Amino acid sequence: SEVYEVTWQSGGTPERVKIKGLLVLDDRLRARLYYASNISLVITVILVLCLASLLLTATLEREVVFPVDKIMALVHSFSLDPLRPLRVEATPPPRELALIRAVLIKLAVLLQQAYGAAGAKLIRRTLAHSGMGEVSVNSRGRIVRAFFGFCDIRNFTDLTEVLQSDVMKVVNTVAQYVHKAVTDSNGFPNKNIGDAFLLVWKPSAAVSNGNGVNETADEALRSYIRMILEVARSARLKKCAKAKAIQDRLPGYRVKMGFGLHFGWAVEGAIGTSTKIDASYLSPHVNMSSRLEAATKQYGVEILLSEDVYHLLSTEVAELCRMVDRVTVKGSIRPLSLYTYDVPVCTCEGGALPDADADCVSDADMSCLEFFTKLQPCTSVEFRDKFKSALGHYLGGEAGDKANWTQAHRELEECLEMVPKDGPCLAILDYMQAAREKWSKTGGKWEG
Repeated sequence: SEVYEVTWQSGGTPERVKIKGLLVLDDRLRARLYYASNISLVITVILVLCLASLLLTATLEREVVFPVDKIMALVHSFSLDPLRPLRVEATPPPRELALIRAVLIKLAVLLQQAYGAAGAKLIRRTLAHSGMGEVSVNSRGRIVRAFFGFCDIRNFTDLTEVLQSDVMKVVNTVAQYVHKAVTDSNGFPNKNIGDAFLLVWKPSAAVSNGNGVNETADEALRSYIRMILEVARSARLKKCAKAKAIQDRLPGYRVKMGFGLHFGWAVEGAIGTSTKIDASYLSPHVNMSSRLEAATKQYGVEILLSEDVYHLLSTEVAELCRMVDRVTVKGSIRPLSLYTYDVPVCTCEGGALPDADADCVSDADMSCLEFFTKLQPCTSVEFRDKFKSALGHYLGGEAGDKANWTQAHRELEECLEMVPKDGPCLAILDYMQAAREKWSKTGGKWEG
């Protein structure tokens, strides 16, 4: 207890009174407020930490987890299907992982472009290997049956000597037309060998015993015709060909190509060492396509097809081709029949094909039937029938024992009256003139 002195005033006179008692102070309200404020502070801190954690988690997922998942998904899908089309972002977001993914996509695209269909198995096997170490090339190849095409730019040596470093512009412009036409026809460019290109069309395994092979054969021939017309109408190639230095060396020159097409088997796989690997095809059938292309110069045509390709064309397309000769190729004992397609020439090039019809060659959505209906051979049915008769007299049937070169010569001359400077006519006439003595020694039996 304590004694408290209390003073108060009543009626104007102050009075002092001493009171002894116990003063009790109630602090519960202040304590409640204190603890409540502390609890509020703790809750606020927890909420702030939770929110910060959520924000950090979202940022990590957006900036790290999701990009890493996309990178892993990209690598996984690419390892399963190395030929799957990939989209390269023109301007990737300025984030490290996004840039890494963009670089990986570009590297994958470069692998696709470098190895193509032949290297798909090599890429798949290498990415699936857990060690990811040195690439193994000591593995077996794979036997495939396909159409093998070989095409070549004419007078390339002269072009290189005249244009020097600018010849790359010509090659790459031609390559754009070649590669686009091949891929649009479900084929694959395999090798770029300077002025030449190796092309492959593989019929689908699911339809290899049905019409799929016929469709693939038609598509391969269609792509050749498209290349020829696009190269002939290219403004950039015309400008290069009209350069004074080229015209001085090759008067009247224009960029032209030769094409060979053959069907057969080949070994598909990796060729080389750990230092340098090429994915390509090994087979005499691949070499045959190259020989056919080389023979286009001899026969004065742009396209030569082997009989193996001709017999796989659809009936409608095969009727538009003509047989030009039967030859025995070096290294083979079986005579091989050669066929060509007389590619129409645009009116802008002095031909009869309307430019409007020529414009459609790049339409990948057009059916093969419509394509060949619009782009009929530049030779008439009458000419092709006359040439077929002349060729029959020249070859003398399957055994060659019915050859009549006198009649063949007469009919070939008639063909030249219809189509002056026809390459196959001139080639056969020249050969008959040179080989007449040899033919007479065989007793009139001729197998080509």
